[in-house]
Amino acid sequence: METSNKEKLSAKVPDNRKEITEITETELKELEKVAKQYGRDSWEYSKYLKVNFKHIGEEIPEDVPFSEYYDYILKNFRITKPMAEWTDVDYKIYNSQRARFNVLFHIKNSTWKEPYDDRQKRIIERVRNGTDYDILAGECPEWFQ
Repeated sequence: METSNKEKLSAKVPDNRKEITEITETELKELEKVAKQYGRDSWEYSKYLKVNFKHIGEEIPEDVPFSEYYDYILKNFRITKPMAEWTDVDYKIYNSQRARFNVLFHIKNSTWKEPYDDRQKRIIERVRNGTDYDILAGECPEWFQ
């Protein structure tokens, strides 16, 4: 997929959530409190992460074809430590990665065909550049525009 610099700039979306890797000690304590209260596998914990933090994933190189994005992410952007050792940051990274996979899955199973229109190109570029799609449904519909 070819994209111009203009299209890449238009692919950026406003996201005022804090990057999870830049979490403060106070925010970490609050996150641990939510995790302890509800458990890390709970909807409340997941919602807290979605609403308050983002994780901009690593970019997929521009020379990787769109058809290979899923495999590229799977092979190159993994959390290598056992889940029992994961931190809150690891959970957010994992959730962001899964949301990225979900967007790719829906694109693959849709009726999208090349040549892609501008909206489709922007969404594909957001997947490539690591945009965090781990959001609450309806919170940021412009991310899919």
